[in-house]
Amino acid sequence: MNEIKKRIDTELRELRLPPDFAARITESQNHARPTTASCPDTFPMRQQRIPSCAPMHRLRHIAAAVLCIALLGTSAFAAGSLLHSRINVNQQSIPDLAPMEVIPLQAVEGTLTEYGQLQKTYTSMETLENELGIRLLGANLAAGNPYLKISYTKTGDGYNTIDIKEYLLGDLTDIREWDRKDVDNTREGNDRWYAWTHGTVYKSPVDLKIRIISDVSQPELDIDYLGYFQYIETFTSEQGYTVNVLQDTVAEGQQTSLPDDFVPRTIMIFVADGIQYTLEGRVQVQALKEIINTMTY
Repeated sequence: MNEIKKRIDTELRELRLPPDFAARITESQNHARPTTASCPDTFPMRQQRIPSCAPMHRLRHIAAAVLCIALLGTSAFAAGSLLHSRINVNQQSIPDLAPMEVIPLQAVEGTLTEYGQLQKTYTSMETLENELGIRLLGANLAAGNPYLKISYTKTGDGYNTIDIKEYLLGDLTDIREWDRKDVDNTREGNDRWYAWTHGTVYKSPVDLKIRIISDVSQPELDIDYLGYFQYIETFTSEQGYTVNVLQDTVAEGQQTSLPDDFVPRTIMIFVADGIQYTLEGRVQVQALKEIINTMTY
């Protein structure tokens, strides 16, 4: 079960929406905004090499059912307008974050996928920010990190995501390229690129996802976390950001098989100056809070 869940998590982290996703949803609802997100039948995803113990197409459908990210709504917004996006956990609304805003970005040259998405990879956040013409929050602890995997995706006219894998490594040790061999999950971890030995505070790297709405025609953004996730709390960071905290849960009956120092996956989401940031990793909650408290431009 742990292995299946781990593979689902991998699929979710690489989930990509087709460009007509919003149209499918709004069309099926006769242009009425639903209270929870629904999912299309299929989601395009990047191919990845994962040892197989179940048919990959079934895992992808399971992954799509566990977490659906929907672009919803029918209203157009002027630049600088406020977008009151919603975050739901298992169909239950949680406290609102600060509103997102329409923030124009500079056009970049990248690769156009078969699904109509523009994609580009970067080796540094500085280069990405310069090309997009924007300043983003960052953590000083990420400076000089040679393991960063940065990818930019634009879907439709104005839905932009920046995925930063291996953003923070904390006290992880023995970081190495993953050789596709099984690791000892009681003291090690791995993702698509790397394997590592657990630290005391970090059991995995912390990833950062940034979402930006850049066009007035882009509808509001709703996110549904379904299945394993639960809402933990909302707190205010030292900079004044409202932060929602979610956490992965352990399936009933598995608690006894976990090591004493097990740390579940934690997700923290906040909006700063109209841009949404999501930090995620198997890191102690207080450590993730301290990271957010120190993020600056």
